[in-house]
Amino acid sequence: MTGLPLEDIFRLAWPDLTDDDAVACRSEYRTIYDQTVIPATRLFDGARDVLRAIHAAGLLQATVTGKRAADCERILRGLEIDADIDLYLGGDSVPPDRHKPAPDLVLLAMDRLGVPPERTAVIGDTQTDMRMGKAAGALTIQVLWGYERAPVAEADLTVATWDMLRARILTG
Repeated sequence: MTGLPLEDIFRLAWPDLTDDDAVACRSEYRTIYDQTVIPATRLFDGARDVLRAIHAAGLLQATVTGKRAADCERILRGLEIDADIDLYLGGDSVPPDRHKPAPDLVLLAMDRLGVPPERTAVIGDTQTDMRMGKAAGALTIQVLWGYERAPVAEADLTVATWDMLRARILTG
């Protein structure tokens, strides 16, 4: 379910949910998210060093998420890594029917950064992320410390540590 629009997630949990109830659930979820989740968000140990090393190497980085772009920006700013990320896109950056696993977020990021698919790696922690990257023609790298901790078939590569990710990105 991770990566899907909130209304879709709520409908999976409660199939009889009306459109109005799905919107009300989304509104309440976002209120709670704004008040509790965003302020409590922390980086995984090692993340800051790897993001900064990639940035220092001159490689462009984008964050694409199912969250709203404004929420993504607030999180990155609060984590003090916004200067290391060149672009952040949220689920509201593409049409509502083109969320993950559709490739649109990755395609938009590649377009805005001027990077072709063969020079793009999508790094994520879910099968949905890997499907999105594959559909965009990018290399997919699954990290094993996030949502899904076992390798998924859609990943081109898997990495188990931040050091492994840094090595893979910086040395090709």
